[in-house]
Amino acid sequence: MKRRDPVIQNLNPEIFENCSNYYQGIFTKNPKQSITIKNTTIEQCQFEKIDFNLIELNNTHLVNCVFKNCDLSNLEFDHVSLHYCHFINCKMIGTGFIDCSLHDLLFLDIQGRYMNISYGNIRNVTFQNSVLDEASIMEVDVKDLEFNQVSFINGEVFKTKLKGMDLKTTNIEGLRIDQTSLVGIHVDMYQAVALASLLGIIVD
Repeated sequence: MKRRDPVIQNLNPEIFENCSNYYQGIFTKNPKQSITIKNTTIEQCQFEKIDFNLIELNNTHLVNCVFKNCDLSNLEFDHVSLHYCHFINCKMIGTGFIDCSLHDLLFLDIQGRYMNISYGNIRNVTFQNSVLDEASIMEVDVKDLEFNQVSFINGEVFKTKLKGMDLKTTNIEGLRIDQTSLVGIHVDMYQAVALASLLGIIVD
């Protein structure tokens, strides 16, 4: 996989309440009250220790952005693009990506329990050292999705072709997955036995 990293240059300190142009800014302080960012593209920005429970993103695209130690739990991205972004040590419990374009993203050391990725497309996306227990991936067009040291306990995958994906370092205990999604994935012997039981195969 050749994932492209974010390109960020000449960052200027920004305050949410005073920001009219989300371009080349670094945000390190939460807004004092709830705000809405809508109908725009956030580009070449960095967010550090920001609680997005105070921020509503409405029709907002993300390009070349970095999120460090942020809380994006229960935030819903709906019909938007996220390209060339890193999410590092973020809390993303229940975060939703609904019919989104997810290209060249890195999720590193995230807590993503109950994350929901439905419809849309994935290109060159890596989850590393992350928790995705009880997360869902549904009807997504996937090309180059990588799980590296991921906990995906009781996760579910349906109508999503994962051909070529390597799950050998992923904990897939209790995984619910349909046959379409299973075709062509790489697993170890123990995972293969567990997945065979989903298809009604008895391994003696």
